Amino acid sequence: MLHLGANQLMSVPKKLGGLTALTVLGLGANRLTSVPLELGALTALMWLDLHGNQLTSVSKELRALTALTTLNLSDNQLTCVPAALESLTAMTRLYLHGNRLTSVPTALGGLTALTSLDLHGNQLTSVPAALGGLTALTMLLLGENRLTSVPAALGALTALKRLSLVGNQLTSVPAAWERGGALEQNGCRIKW
Repeated sequence: MLHLGANQLMSVPKKLGGLTALTVLGLGANRLTSVPLELGALTALMWLDLHGNQLTSVSKELRALTALTTLNLSDNQLTCVPAALESLTAMTRLYLHGNRLTSVPTALGGLTALTSLDLHGNQLTSVPAALGGLTALTMLLLGENRLTSVPAALGALTALKRLSLVGNQLTSVPAAWERGGALEQNGCRIKW
């Protein structure tokens, strides 16, 4: 484990890439403007915290982190969901809140191990129906965006315990939800 959070780091030493047995790395609340390339060598990494930096993009080197189960990219300046995330199929928790995201790629629906997905506090105007394929999700946070509708496919998320849609521009919810769809039957807490 290595925690370097809440400092003034603008970069990390190149030798960080030599810590190949590292499983936990905390780099949150620093001044990083890009994901250090050295992280691509940390293939045993399971938990990576990069929240509260100044990231505008995420490098493709993250694709090598196939053991990663938790990734926190919240409170940065990301404008799109990094394509590198699509290959991280072991990931169970993904935090992207407080960025400048305007869309969610359909490919995110391929991360079927996800149990928590936090996209609140962005600028999303829609979410893809492919998120309905994330059947392991227990928490989906979509509040404080610009959503005017949500796909009925989210009703397939039968493991969901918490869904937040607070602070959007919704005028209705999918008709299937109003008729007692799977979300209500499962005891899910829905807020909008």
